[in-house]
Amino acid sequence: MNITNPLRCILFWLLLIITMMLHFNYHIGELFYGIEITRKNADGTVPLGTHIIRNIFYHLPIVWIIVLILTDSKIIRTALFIISLVYLISHGLHLAKDLSNPSLSQTPLLFISSILSVLLSIEHYKYWKVSQK
Repeated sequence: MNITNPLRCILFWLLLIITMMLHFNYHIGELFYGIEITRKNADGTVPLGTHIIRNIFYHLPIVWIIVLILTDSKIIRTALFIISLVYLISHGLHLAKDLSNPSLSQTPLLFISSILSVLLSIEHYKYWKVSQK
């Protein structure tokens, strides 16, 4: 299938959002099996770090998609390529951490997220290279 690079980038961002939603869903799904998922000393307050992670992995990719749809400049291509590398490193580190205590659900999903991150970075690289000519 011959899909242009911006569209491929958009599709990979969407797939990463879906995998992150599944990642959270798998954690919550543990409740159905009686597995305790509450953090020690939880007091009902959502930590600031959780809000930051949600914004970085759920909200910002939507912004990147909107940017890809509405703009096409050299600086945007460069910035999104660099941003895709940050996501690649993050997903790779998360998978590496998970491998110390693998899960039959989370580990394959994190592996898929890492592969998607590699593919996203490759597509952003290709898209960036076009602007270098």
